[in-house]
Amino acid sequence: MMEDVEEQETPNTLEKEEVLQLIISQLQYYDLDNAASVIAESTNITPSYSASSRLAELLYLGTKAETINEDIHPSAADEEDGEEEEEDRCLNIEPDTKYTSKVAPSYSTLYTTSHKASCRVAVYSQDGKYIATGSADTSLKVLDVAKMNMRTDEEKPVIRTLYDHVSTVTDISWHPGGLALASASEDKSIKIYDLQKPSVKRSFRYLQDSYPVRSICFHPSGDFILAGSDHPAVRIYDVKSFQCYIPPNPNDYHKARINQVNYAPQGNIFVTCSDDGSIKIYDGVSGQCVNTIEQAHGGASVSSVKFSRNSKYLLSNGKDSIGRLWDMSSGKVVQKYEGALQMKTNCNITFTYNEDFVLSSDETNNTIVCWDSRTGNLLQRWTGPTGVVHCVAASPTESGFITCSDDNKARYWNIEI
Repeated sequence: MMEDVEEQETPNTLEKEEVLQLIISQLQYYDLDNAASVIAESTNITPSYSASSRLAELLYLGTKAETINEDIHPSAADEEDGEEEEEDRCLNIEPDTKYTSKVAPSYSTLYTTSHKASCRVAVYSQDGKYIATGSADTSLKVLDVAKMNMRTDEEKPVIRTLYDHVSTVTDISWHPGGLALASASEDKSIKIYDLQKPSVKRSFRYLQDSYPVRSICFHPSGDFILAGSDHPAVRIYDVKSFQCYIPPNPNDYHKARINQVNYAPQGNIFVTCSDDGSIKIYDGVSGQCVNTIEQAHGGASVSSVKFSRNSKYLLSNGKDSIGRLWDMSSGKVVQKYEGALQMKTNCNITFTYNEDFVLSSDETNNTIVCWDSRTGNLLQRWTGPTGVVHCVAASPTESGFITCSDDNKARYWNIEI
């Protein structure tokens, strides 16, 4: 008679030697060579890794997983609740359905920080905890959202100031892991900064282009950076090898400079828009153009384009002063957002975190404009900036947003409690 053999569980931790090697490697990465040597000698571990931030990255991912999940194995009910909550935050417009406009939130400016020249761009980290701003003064700032919400004199929301460009910062993208930040500039470069280092001022890697870079976006995996420049062909950079990929078919190119690029949340497709008035949608694997929306804004330059959270829609605006919501399946406009003039300056259009509202600006009076995303009704204008607004960036997790304007200021807005 055969005896039952108990199945041995696979260990869910690294071996001791692997952990020690990671610790030594991380210390070397932080330039703490003496501490690394002490640990290596006392443990008889011969370092097999070069200086690396791998340990910090693994710790970040572990911490993030704990934050997202209350439990290592959430119940089916918890999973269903999470899926329902995510679906509630996704835009979905049913045909032949009459929607009632929601009431616009009551926003006010809670914090303002100044650059030395025009503030041009701001982007939230994916967890909504940080914001990075970029300026014509060539600098970037990283702000802590929680500290801005506290509104106390003791708190200093600006936690990093980065200097490594020699011309205007045009765009910023956070690495999906939250440990690195990329910036684009008119100086024809893309810089990548390691935010793990508390004293970081300059980039640790850079990508050199031949044209001023207008827009960048990390792939959800973090392995690639999508870039749009004054050249009509979109670029895809491999972050590890620095290799640059350009669609091989010239018919897939735009006919003028590219103003914005964005990956879909799943990374399977990406989108670009251009001064040539078109929007192009590409396969995220092959890099081939799969659809082109010609004269998307009546032939006017298209300033920005982005996907909805569920990738069912594209939100774009252009210098015809009309925001448009496009249905990805039909390629048709399902909603328009009118009443804000944008004919001289590029400013983006964006969703709020729950996609109930759409935000942009009016260059005639520098107001921030809010529409109901489903009805297209203009609901509210907020005053504050005394210069033309170049960017409105909304939090991915809560009601806050930030604006960048020619008065050199980045203003953080939220609902007063």
